[in-house]
Amino acid sequence: MTNWAEPSPRPPEPRSRQVIGEETLGWAIVGASASAAHHIIPAIRSQPPLPAPDVSYPVSNARVVGVFSHDEGRARRFAEAHYIPHSFANLADLLARHDVDCVYAGGHPRHLAQTTLAALAAGKHVLCETPMALSLGDALAMAHTAAGHGLKLAVNCRRRVDAAIQAMLRLLLEGEIGDLLGGRVDNIELLRPSLHTWRLRPQGGGIALDRTVHDIDLLRFLLRDEVQTVSAINTQHLLSDSVEEDVVAWVAMRRSGLLIQLHDSYILPHVVGGVTLYGSAGTLSARHVFVDDTPSELLLIRHGQPVSVPLDDIDPYAETIARFHAAVRGQGRPVASPGDGFRNLAAALAVRESIQRGHRISVELPERPLDDRGLA
Repeated sequence: MTNWAEPSPRPPEPRSRQVIGEETLGWAIVGASASAAHHIIPAIRSQPPLPAPDVSYPVSNARVVGVFSHDEGRARRFAEAHYIPHSFANLADLLARHDVDCVYAGGHPRHLAQTTLAALAAGKHVLCETPMALSLGDALAMAHTAAGHGLKLAVNCRRRVDAAIQAMLRLLLEGEIGDLLGGRVDNIELLRPSLHTWRLRPQGGGIALDRTVHDIDLLRFLLRDEVQTVSAINTQHLLSDSVEEDVVAWVAMRRSGLLIQLHDSYILPHVVGGVTLYGSAGTLSARHVFVDDTPSELLLIRHGQPVSVPLDDIDPYAETIARFHAAVRGQGRPVASPGDGFRNLAAALAVRESIQRGHRISVELPERPLDDRGLA
């Protein structure tokens, strides 16, 4: 039985009644996935109401209007389990609804580009899962289409707003560990049997597109730098002969020249993953940043003595949705732009190419900067 199929308790009644107003953003969920069920939908529903002094009740910030799945029965069961008014097996019907403003493009990676382009063509803002596409050409088309339609396209790089990563960035900017000397990222968690689906098959599966893409994003975010070259090996096959499942890579950054080691694995149990950066005056180690069931922590290490750094209380999913809403309303920027998604994908594909060819690969980026407004 799929995890989401078991009905969750009905959401508690709000302390005060909320009404649907013109400012309320309506969401379409594309992909009846566990991630949508356990993280995205609760994050949408947790957003605080909008101030509305001229009405009796506060206006709801956002609501979930409908869900799409290629399997009609799956869509219907998902909607019933999560109290969603409408379910669809035809994506065009869901995108045609006037009460849908935003689309969460989730599900199988091979569908993300097609879903996103369809949603943008229908005039909807899109929060797209990672990897945003399977090819750089599709990723570029998505960015251009969003810019051409004046719509917001964001990539769900939620790990950026993890509490430990936010604190690590602040300490790096303050020079707390001196000059950076190197680092490593360990994105390691035994792949649960329920996830032994597309992740272990070609056309979207494999650890490079599933996890390494997040490693790259955090390095780019924390170091304010881009990836120059990658060199990677696939150490062993235990779960699948079709895709990489345990990868060690060495990433050279473009401006700083720093060399960072990555280790991503589906097959190693009992490992605490995270991001570690070494400096001339200390080391910062953010742990549990790639898992959702354990709170992250940040250690500042000097002379072999670790000290725990106090962290803010941040829900990465709720914060990602909040910033996306702000961007849609013209009040800010999303957590990650299509340019971020493009650059992360370029590096992850270079990791795959390095494994296949057995040598170092340069990461080629557009000559002109790519951001959430398209090519500048």
